[in-house]
Amino acid sequence: MNVFELDSDGDRYQNLVLTSKKDLDSVEQFGKRDLLSSWSAPAVEVFRDDKLHRNLPPSDFPSLIGVMVFSVRAVNALQDLLRENGEILPLSCSDGEYYAFNLTTSIDALDEFNSEVERFKSDGSIMQINKFVFFGDRLSGATIFKIPQSRARVFVTDAFRKMVIDNGLLGFEFVNVWEG
Repeated sequence: MNVFELDSDGDRYQNLVLTSKKDLDSVEQFGKRDLLSSWSAPAVEVFRDDKLHRNLPPSDFPSLIGVMVFSVRAVNALQDLLRENGEILPLSCSDGEYYAFNLTTSIDALDEFNSEVERFKSDGSIMQINKFVFFGDRLSGATIFKIPQSRARVFVTDAFRKMVIDNGLLGFEFVNVWEG
């Protein structure tokens, strides 16, 4: 099994931006369960930089200030994997149909002893992970997840990556961080 860090390819594909700063509160709640019951779809738009004359193609996984966003095409292809691991939340966008994804699956699978980590001197908590080593048995059946030691990073396994590739989805970047 391989584990990949997931990112969006914002250099080659479109990115999204919030149309109002008041909607920033909505996206800061990610990682908690049950956002759907109180969710009010924030308005987003495609980021266009006129100075650089960038007209990038649409993405199935556009970047939006640290929030995972999927196109309707990606949601249709990955729906089962996404629903098992979080909430699919609609966004309001005149440029296309997009959904934010509230990833709620966290797996304590990092082998801290064998990984290369830098720790804060004050409390010994992990500051940075330079090399990942996972407990493979803890990842059995995993497709998309976070780890408690690095909540901002999103990881996927071969099964997720294969679904993206098999469905011809665009805008995903996979960095192989572990082969087990």
